[in-house]
Amino acid sequence: NTSAKDMLDAMKESIGEKITAVRFTNKLKKHPVCLTTEGGISLEMEKVLSAMPGENKAKATVVLEINREHEIAEKLKAIYKEDKEKAAKYAKILYSQGCLIAGKSIDNPTEFTQLITELM
Repeated sequence: NTSAKDMLDAMKESIGEKITAVRFTNKLKKHPVCLTTEGGISLEMEKVLSAMPGENKAKATVVLEINREHEIAEKLKAIYKEDKEKAAKYAKILYSQGCLIAGKSIDNPTEFTQLITELM
């Protein structure tokens, strides 16, 4: 579905360099999102490598996966059709949720809370 692909690409663009892709998944049960990695470096390995001394920090190739079966998937599609700017804000919130679920700190807690408050 082209519109779903366009939406996922737009979400990736709004999140930026922190991730390499956004995609739907069937592997989640209750959570709306998760962060996964591609390649040889996991999120846990990235954390270990970041703690080590030195300049060359290896980064995990991170993907934001959205639960296809969760109600958020259909809501995102509807929001994207109506208001692309609002969909971009939701993408940032979902990425931050994925970080928290994965045990990572979020980059900008102030932005996260402002987005939630604004969208409420």
